[in-house]
Amino acid sequence: MNTNHNDPSRNAIDEREWQAQERALRDARDGVPSTDPLALRYRKVTDALRAPLPDLLPADFASQVAQRAEANARAPEIVQSARSGVLEGKLLRAAIGIFGLGSAVVVGVYGPEWIAPMAAFLHLDSAVAVNWALALGACVGATWLTDQLRRHREQAVHAA
Repeated sequence: MNTNHNDPSRNAIDEREWQAQERALRDARDGVPSTDPLALRYRKVTDALRAPLPDLLPADFASQVAQRAEANARAPEIVQSARSGVLEGKLLRAAIGIFGLGSAVVVGVYGPEWIAPMAAFLHLDSAVAVNWALALGACVGATWLTDQLRRHREQAVHAA
């Protein structure tokens, strides 16, 4: 941004503002009320700057923090389990179970309408489609079972 610092009208405005700021500062120091409207605006700023900042922390801040630390150290088991993700894991398993149940209901209700066209499109007879569905179910079940066994073994190792 280009500014012309040699502009006499700008220098006059700056000088008037400067003098108003100085009057406001002097009036605040002397405890005299400001009479000039421009100085009165700056007096508010001067008074705000002269006032001490309020304490942001309460007087017993350290004891409050110590009490919270002790309460967290003696937290009930449910809080500790929630922090370790047990609650989230249970909720996730419940959501997956509900999703699976909903999927089974949808397949049960609408399955006959789309299984036959899908088998025709893939040139499969119904026996082959059933065999593939059983194979897919067996793979998913075996994967789940081995994962459960692995988790059980890891928990036994960590408990010992």
